[in-house]
Amino acid sequence: MASFYMAVSMCIFYCICLILHAVHLEAKVTDPHREPSKCEVCKFVATELQDTMADTGKTSDVLHLGYRIDQPKRHIKYRLSELRLLETLDEVCPKILQYNIHAERHNSRRFSKGMSETMGTLHGLVDKGVKVELGIPLEMWDEPSAAVTKMKQYCDTMVEQHEEAIENWFFKTDQEKPLLEYLCRERVLPKEESECLDEEWTGNEKVDYNREAEEEREEEEREAKLKKERKKKKKQEKLAREKAAKKAKGLTKGEEEDELEDDDDVAERKRQMRKEMARQKKKKSPKEMNREKNEDISKQLKKRKKKTEL
Repeated sequence: MASFYMAVSMCIFYCICLILHAVHLEAKVTDPHREPSKCEVCKFVATELQDTMADTGKTSDVLHLGYRIDQPKRHIKYRLSELRLLETLDEVCPKILQYNIHAERHNSRRFSKGMSETMGTLHGLVDKGVKVELGIPLEMWDEPSAAVTKMKQYCDTMVEQHEEAIENWFFKTDQEKPLLEYLCRERVLPKEESECLDEEWTGNEKVDYNREAEEEREEEEREAKLKKERKKKKKQEKLAREKAAKKAKGLTKGEEEDELEDDDDVAERKRQMRKEMARQKKKKSPKEMNREKNEDISKQLKKRKKKTEL
């Protein structure tokens, strides 16, 4: 018995842990300041690498390499050189710190360069002389957030782990395929975790807090309605079971039958029939009433006569 209660307790504890974990995950998904996902890190690392490559590829500089006595001096274009790749890899992760959190945007779009609308509004208030308290000094308002700092750290790790794949893309593919596809979608991310790669900012993907509050209210109303319907269904099932039990015992009759009757019209007709029968019994002629009275008196006299004879 003790082992049974222990097993039940463990099941309850496990269920509670699952519920708390689900709530925690939901909070993480909706929090704009949550840590960046692997998809988000790869997306912006690949984006910065591609953009930097595009900028440095415009030059026509030529590198003059050293030579040996038995070999002629070599020349190589900078845009095809390993030096260009190494310099780009060194620059990419520090550029991640230029990003800010835009809390008014959905999903991976929350990471973007430039000042967010919220911070722009707050700076505007300060410029007008309004005192704004954020719990941190004014000079730290534009410092990289914790999520951006964490993404920079993840960037360092990702570049180190996938440097060979990036080199192959640079030297062996002529960079025909976008790095976002070559690195992130095909090599770093599983298919079910690559959704953020298709998310783009067009100016319309903003978080509508009023709409979210309305959707939350509607969801609560739906839950309340479902709960009410389940309660009603449970009550109906209980009445049906009681009706079946009484019918099996032969106890279903009169008003009990009407209370459990599924068809209200049929039950009402039965009530009316019983009332009519009661009225018919009451509507008797004086002769019938006298006859019944004489019969009752006669029965009483016979009973007394029998007692006297005994």
